[in-house]
Amino acid sequence: MGGSALYMLLAAGLGVGVASCGGDDRPAEPERFPVIGDLGGPHMAHPQLVPIFFADDVESSTSEEYARFMVASRWLLQVGEDYGVGAGSVPGVVHLTEQAPDAISDAQIADLVFARIADGTLPQPTSPDLLYMLYFPQHTVISLGGDTSCADFGGYHLSARRNGVELAYAVIATCDLLNTRDMVASHELIEAATDPYPDNHPGFQLADPTDPWRALGAEVADLCERGDSTDRWSEGSHQLQRSWSIKSAAAGFDPCIPNFRDPYYSVTADVPSVPRIAPGGHLSIPLRGWASGAEPPTWQLSASPGRDDQATVKLGATASAIDSTTTLDVTVSSNTPAGTFVRLFVFSFRDEDSFYQVMPMFAAVGDPCSTATTCEACSSRAGCGFCSSSGRCEALGETSCPAKSLATQPGSCRGFCASHGGNCLSCASLPGCGWCETGGAPQCIEAAPDDRQPVGGTCAYADWAAAPNYCPR
Repeated sequence: MGGSALYMLLAAGLGVGVASCGGDDRPAEPERFPVIGDLGGPHMAHPQLVPIFFADDVESSTSEEYARFMVASRWLLQVGEDYGVGAGSVPGVVHLTEQAPDAISDAQIADLVFARIADGTLPQPTSPDLLYMLYFPQHTVISLGGDTSCADFGGYHLSARRNGVELAYAVIATCDLLNTRDMVASHELIEAATDPYPDNHPGFQLADPTDPWRALGAEVADLCERGDSTDRWSEGSHQLQRSWSIKSAAAGFDPCIPNFRDPYYSVTADVPSVPRIAPGGHLSIPLRGWASGAEPPTWQLSASPGRDDQATVKLGATASAIDSTTTLDVTVSSNTPAGTFVRLFVFSFRDEDSFYQVMPMFAAVGDPCSTATTCEACSSRAGCGFCSSSGRCEALGETSCPAKSLATQPGSCRGFCASHGGNCLSCASLPGCGWCETGGAPQCIEAAPDDRQPVGGTCAYADWAAAPNYCPR
């Protein structure tokens, strides 16, 4: 999901960062940090935040004060520095006259924003830095695809286009404590500022589909989320979400800022491709300890799956040190359906320190890539790609197939988009496909990896839809 706040997933203490350091004399090991790449989309140099509240939101005044603080905070200057994001403003606050609905979908939220712009209730999106942030009270259940607020997410941000007007918006649910709502708001602000149009013209994201850190998400706040006090930065009386620093990660230190941790110690996992484990199956994942900064003594290890009903885990050793090795043994429940993603977390900590580090991972439940025999079946499997030159389904990260011959999404399979996407809404919902209206002959075609254009052709951006919210209404 574009910028979904995964507080529900991480509430049990699951969560964040690993760092990088080490001399050339140490054994080769997997990369410690993911690469957050600039995929070419825009960013918000000075976010203009428009908080929107319903008439029955009893916390609106507190959230309004927090919003004004947030855009002018030292926190925003720090977490935005690597991405060209600076201090913002609140050009206006909107209090709607109607009460919030008991249930609403994301498509209805996008329609609501455009309707309120049309009738003058909301300011016009005249600046690319404008972000509409809609707060919903606790009785409202928000649906996004197959996910539900407060069960699957605390908030998210997306974008939409109607009649040639493109805008970014964020949605904040109220799940329990107001403090959680504020944390979600800070999470979505920095992600929207660094990646305003995540599905149609992505900005800063973790693009590698095989990277184990995708267990946390793909955007800058996702990668630093834990769901407890260790993912928070206090400024005055407020708390805000820590976020990923490209510079800190590249220097080999704690990538989540503010609140730099030194020394930083954790483990890396030797997983060159997405682990695939059959229901009832088992896998042993090699781990190696490492540290940056002032080297600590040995530290303790613990591990946990994201959900106890999906898998069980066991460490080969419960202590680690620099360059020491152990294993994480994973057994998937026989009741876990194929196609499920199992999240795995290895925690590093010292008894005298309340802080901890996390190595996130994920495994896909299902048969090995090699058992898929068609392009569509293969590319639908996480971590698999169909090589047209060999006719085989191969594990990403382990294949030698030329990139131009490798289909990693169904949309890359010959004829898939054209045969499955009969209109914009159906097409833009397909993985790897986009709808193009340019030239008077609408068609569903393969989307480039950055989603903002088709592969091997051209389409005017104003006529391109790689997400349903960009389809004509």
